[in-house]
Amino acid sequence: MGVVEKWVGVLTTIGRYIAIITMTGMMLFTTYAVISRNFGSPVVGDVEIMQLGMVVLIMFALGYSQKEEAHISIGLIVDRLPKKIQQIADVISYFSTFIICLIIGWVSFNKGLNSMEGNVRTTDLLGIPHFPFRFIIALGFAMWGLEALIRSIRSILTLFAGKEG
Repeated sequence: MGVVEKWVGVLTTIGRYIAIITMTGMMLFTTYAVISRNFGSPVVGDVEIMQLGMVVLIMFALGYSQKEEAHISIGLIVDRLPKKIQQIADVISYFSTFIICLIIGWVSFNKGLNSMEGNVRTTDLLGIPHFPFRFIIALGFAMWGLEALIRSIRSILTLFAGKEG
């Protein structure tokens, strides 16, 4: 599992840097758009660019958030249960996350392939095609799902072997 975990970690780290660069670019672009609007020369399509930037930012940050266990979790009931039950709940939740991410990633990938053919959907003002962003969504969910699968395997090892993976 060490090699797979290493490569998934590399992909997740690359995704993290893409998200950081995207966020920085969005910040600079927003600043420029606001300043130019105040001088009477607004940027055409600034809202569309920001919306597409948010897709990139969020999708590439999902896997890293899973790796760092930074997703929001509320343990009102599970935290009150015995440790073994909590570990079983972790296995179930991580594996469920993996399955759901796999399904969403697969559907997004197929939607991306389908939207490349025929009538290509684009943004309203700038005409930027949607299909590259569908592939980014698929990639983001795939990275999140792989990180969840690694967490699931670690949780199983902890549950049955009593050791950390």
